[in-house]
Amino acid sequence: MRAAVIATGWLGDTIACSAAATSLAEKGYKTTLFIRWPQLKPILDKDKRFITRTYWHIKLLKLFMPIINRFFDLVIWEPSGWSYKEPFTSEMRRLAGCDPKPEYSLSLIDGSGMKELVSNKNLLRPVICISRDLYKRNYERDVKSLICQLSKFAEIQWVGLNPNQSSKHGKRNSLLLDAQSIIAADLFVGPEGGMLWLAAGLGKASVYFTEHILAVESFNGHKELDKVLGSKNYFPKESIYMPLPPYCSNEDAAKIIQKAIQVKR
Repeated sequence: MRAAVIATGWLGDTIACSAAATSLAEKGYKTTLFIRWPQLKPILDKDKRFITRTYWHIKLLKLFMPIINRFFDLVIWEPSGWSYKEPFTSEMRRLAGCDPKPEYSLSLIDGSGMKELVSNKNLLRPVICISRDLYKRNYERDVKSLICQLSKFAEIQWVGLNPNQSSKHGKRNSLLLDAQSIIAADLFVGPEGGMLWLAAGLGKASVYFTEHILAVESFNGHKELDKVLGSKNYFPKESIYMPLPPYCSNEDAAKIIQKAIQVKR
């Protein structure tokens, strides 16, 4: 039997859809995951349980839906709007008729990132990988001041697109190097969003800002999204994913991040 999972959203949404692809493959389906963002494909291609295909526009894909529906025995679409009643991975798996567990995984199975991993561990100071999304989702936080405080006890490695660049213009930039940098670091720091999805899927300990979760609550009218969004909800048995209190001071954030690094090392 053949199954198709069609992701229509952004980076985090696409990774959520990959969870359904893995579960369908484990049920015996020959599964294809259709995604909009080719920068994620080199990472998803590492997972041999399913095939990843890219498409450039949803309207073009819909033109081929009669063919797709005939070729695949099961076609699962990312919902046009998430329910926010459970983690996105659970919702996708439920739509696919699979066990709605929240956990998911990404992997770099070849040795391309191992050299960076070893070299970072030889540094005297820990390495923090920080998503540039923090500038876009700063919610009036003084990011430069925060970085100055973090730089007192750690080396800073930036990942993700330039904050002045639209994600749509980043389609040609592979996320593979960013993924390697995340794996090599001691800790990932960033706001709730796509790069956090990537870091958590790679199993990297993360401290994340939660102001964007409150913004989603306000925009969509949902409540208690801190129980749905954020890595700790996708890995409830793990203790390496730490949400920061909303609108905490830079001083408090720095102390929590430093403590997380000390525990990790």
